[in-house]
Amino acid sequence: MNRFVLPTALAATCLAVLTLGRVEADPSPHSKAPRPRLAVLIFFDQLRGDFLTRWEPLFGEDGFKRLQRKGTWFTNCHYPYALTVTGPGHASVATGRTPREHGIISNEWYDRQSQASVNCVSFEDAAGERFGRVPPPPQASDATDRKKAKGYGPARLLAPTIADALKLGTAGRGKVVSLSFKDRGAILPGGRQPDVCCWSDGSSGGFVTSLYYRERLPDWVAAFNEERVADRWFGMMWERLRPDVDYDRWTGDDHGEGEGTGAFQGRAFPHPLGFAPLSLQTYYGALYNSPYGNELLLELALRGIEAEKLGQDDEPDLLCLSFSCNDAVGHTWGPDSHEVLDATLRTDRIVARLLQNLDRLVGDNHYVVALTADHGVCPLPEAARPLGINSARVTLGRADAELERRLTAKFGSPSEKQRWIESRSGPWYYLNLRLIERLGLSSAEVEQVVADFLAQQPGIEAAYTREQLARQDLDPHRAAVKNSTHAERAGEVYVLHKPYHLVMGPVGTSHGSPYDYDTHVPLLLYGCGVRAGMREERITPLAAAGLLAHSLGISPPPEAEELNLSDVFVEANR
Repeated sequence: MNRFVLPTALAATCLAVLTLGRVEADPSPHSKAPRPRLAVLIFFDQLRGDFLTRWEPLFGEDGFKRLQRKGTWFTNCHYPYALTVTGPGHASVATGRTPREHGIISNEWYDRQSQASVNCVSFEDAAGERFGRVPPPPQASDATDRKKAKGYGPARLLAPTIADALKLGTAGRGKVVSLSFKDRGAILPGGRQPDVCCWSDGSSGGFVTSLYYRERLPDWVAAFNEERVADRWFGMMWERLRPDVDYDRWTGDDHGEGEGTGAFQGRAFPHPLGFAPLSLQTYYGALYNSPYGNELLLELALRGIEAEKLGQDDEPDLLCLSFSCNDAVGHTWGPDSHEVLDATLRTDRIVARLLQNLDRLVGDNHYVVALTADHGVCPLPEAARPLGINSARVTLGRADAELERRLTAKFGSPSEKQRWIESRSGPWYYLNLRLIERLGLSSAEVEQVVADFLAQQPGIEAAYTREQLARQDLDPHRAAVKNSTHAERAGEVYVLHKPYHLVMGPVGTSHGSPYDYDTHVPLLLYGCGVRAGMREERITPLAAAGLLAHSLGISPPPEAEELNLSDVFVEANR
């Protein structure tokens, strides 16, 4: 039985409602509540908001349900911008601001100064080479090793984060530890001065940092790498966690059309995690594309809490954890798959185990947790189409050549080595501004021709020019695109595909739109001083930074989104 869940609306995200009304809450008296000694900001990459209600009957009592029932659960939480991918999601939650302000408009974008694509966390200083790698596996070539020796850091992030606010509010005494499988998942929340910022190497199974942060890995991270903890699952089979559950009833078929096969893992259960004669590097790809990579990160996080003595004194600390593997699983098999259901059930157990260890190591009522996701995910078109939903896979590759011909016919022929479109990065088209200036044309005139052409292509909802985005009379879609537009980093024309249409290959799925299935994420706040209650008003996850700051008794990051806190905490003005 196919249990695909249709999101409640296809409308684009718009500016969030910032003032919350009254809801059911714990009627505890407004007594003086203690401050938490540790704040924990948790991301589960691609954990769509409806998963927590859709599969709630299958969760245990100590994971998501503990947060939902004993904390504040914001059920109607949506990102207020269009390009919903990992980099902007982590940066927006950490800063409380949109990509328009913090500058992380995507995971990568075209940089006109260098005339190349840049990564959102690449570090331009030559001294920022990656450091602390465990020895690569024998199969990794020197060329591969050199290629990966790039620098990483938060240089491209233009706004302070909750981590920076903590450092400022404690005169540097509060510790910040930020960990993830993905480099951007650790770097962007960690801010400018984290004590520890580490992410997975990917090719060797270890965790690394860069010289931007420190000259050597913390001893406890180095020891974790030397133990080869990442090799624990080599040769295992990923089986369903709950053989007592009818997965077909709660999702779609295990052999769903349009599903991918991962890192030699196959389309249907069970999925191998590395086997001879495949290399260890291939195994690490399979580990990332399974729930077990999340378990690896949790092991590292628990070591870090103890080693760094987080939450052990009166100066509050911050732990940022970004669990990336839900994203890899979702991209490969889609949100209505046995695999995503299984990964979510295992996520519930990771939450339970983390909370139990926080109780033990920090003490119940001495910490506060904010849990969210960086984006949702689009259903596989092959799963949506049988339900009568207009869905398809879209390609714009051939349209680009025709667009060049149209522009040449309209404005004249550029020189042999020049093109009208300088680059295309994601939904953004970057025009050749030097050519436009040389020919005495206005950028707005060329933008409009490009937008009109692209809007007519199959699967395209709209194309927005810079001039259109500057207007005040914005419709919801255009408002979301504007919030994704940083003036110095975005292109001149933004292409928005239709709902349930994917600009990608023949299998798997993705995200990056202003539609509900991509913008809707959980936001759960739990712990010291937090009231219990379900909140149904539409808000954004950008509120998380302000909520944590208030809980810790520090000033939030400048211009971070704010909420009316009267019903969120036991005492709003402590």
